[in-house]
This record gives sequence, C-alpha cells and structure tokens, in this order.
Amino acid sequence: MRLIRKVCLFLFFLSLVLGGDRIAVATKVIGSVHYIRGKGESTILKKGHIFESGDILKTDKGSFAALIFIDDKSALKVKENTEIIISGKRSAKAIAKEINLDGGIIRAQVNKQQRGDFIIRTSVSVASVKGTDFWFISDKNTGDSIIGIEGVVMLMNQKSGESLNITSGITGFSTQDGAIQSFKTDPKTIPNDPTAGEGDDKILEIEFKDASGKRKTLIIKYN
Repeated sequence: MRLIRKVCLFLFFLSLVLGGDRIAVATKVIGSVHYIRGKGESTILKKGHIFESGDILKTDKGSFAALIFIDDKSALKVKENTEIIISGKRSAKAIAKEINLDGGIIRAQVNKQQRGDFIIRTSVSVASVKGTDFWFISDKNTGDSIIGIEGVVMLMNQKSGESLNITSGITGFSTQDGAIQSFKTDPKTIPNDPTAGEGDDKILEIEFKDASGKRKTLIIKYN
C-alpha cells in the first residue's frame, strides 16, 4: 500500500512538472519500437520516453512496449506488429484517453477513470471502459476481438451499432460486415504478456526541461 501511494505521488508530481499535452511514459521496451510525433521522422523508442497526445507508436516483429498514463497509472501493453495513436485530453485532475489501433494486439489495464471512458477505436469497432483489464486484437481482414481478463468492457461494432458487454473469461468478436458475438474464452488464445509476474523493483529515469529550460532527470522507483 505504501509503495502504491509513492507511485501515485510520483505520477501526480510528474503530471504537474510535465503538463501540456504530455500524457504517458514508456516503462518497458523490447526489440525494435519506434514513435512518430507530428510530421517528424520515425524515432527509436526508449524507456522513459514521454508521450504527447497524438504520438504514433509502432512495434516491429518480435518487439514489445509498455506505457503508463501519468494521471492514474493505467497501463497499455503493445505487442509486436502493432500501430497505435495515443491521444489524451487533459483536465485539472484527469486525462480522457483514446487509443486508435491500426492493426495488432494491445492489452489495456485500466484503472477507474475520473473523466469519461478509456476508449480504444479501430476502423471496425469501439471499446469503451471505465476500469478493467482486457486484450484487444485487431485484424484488418477479419475484424476485432476482445478477451476479457477482469471487469467489464463494452464492445460496439461501428457498422451495425450493436454492442455487447464483455466480462472476465469471455471473448467478444466484431466483424467487418457488422456482426458481433461473444463466447467463452479458450485460454490458448490469450496472448503472452512479457511483463506478467514481474515483481522486482524497477527504476524509471525521465528527462525533462524545467520552466527555465534546464534539463533535469526525474527518477521513479516502482514495481
């Protein structure tokens, strides 16, 4: 409990220091991962990178990335061959989050949201949650599937407007032609999470510029 409070305090401090459109921090990078900001070039992603609203993240074959949002410690895990746009609209106390998934696999571990839902959007479906844990798998040829791990997530097909609530142990499937259905999850279909079971303390070093333009390093110890 004490450690969780420390992490929350660090994240609160980080949100005050960074402000603006800066909304999340990379906590783990495996293999070849890149990000693009605005009209800039593709740049190698490193642990501690600070994401701004609108940043694009891409993972190559065999790679993986994890990030946390600085307002509430919600986590996003990004598997190989995945592309997302990370967006967030800041208020005084929270960030309204939206992830645009352009094919691939992500895991969202969403803490209770203080402002609106945590939304994941593809060309086929929209997933809307306030606090839960699930995998989202998007295939441009077949459609989208959600594997519920904890809590409830609403899956809506954008073509038909139909929706289903997906709970723990249930998989929802939303297709290109507007169909939507759910069934019991086959454990073999749950993707592997490289960060699962990690319990050792970790150090996150974040470089930033203060109000006077001086470069400083914020060191966060978390697990």
